[in-house]
Amino acid sequence: MEIMKLDDIIKTPNKGIILIGTNIGLDKQDHTNLKSLVGSKIQVDKVDGTKCELDVLDISLSFSIANLPLIGISVKESENIKDIKKGTQVVQLL
Repeated sequence: MEIMKLDDIIKTPNKGIILIGTNIGLDKQDHTNLKSLVGSKIQVDKVDGTKCELDVLDISLSFSIANLPLIGISVKESENIKDIKKGTQVVQLL
C-alpha cells in the first residue's frame, strides 16, 4: 500500500528520524488507518536504486492550510537514512 511521497527527512532530538510527506490521494477514511502502521515496516528507494526497509515507531498526521494531509512517520534509526532518495514513494510492506 502506498502511504505517501517523501518530501523531507528530519532528525529531531526527541523523536529521532521523521520522514515527512504528503498523499493527496488519501481520503478521510484512509487517514484513520495510518496508526495501524505503527510497529510495521515500510520500504523506500535509496539513491543507488536499491530499496531499504525501516521500522515504524509512530505516525503523526496534520493538515496544511490548503487542507492537504501532511504525514510524519517516525522510524527506527538506520544506517540507510542518509541514502534515502527524496521524492520516492513510501510503501507499507505486507
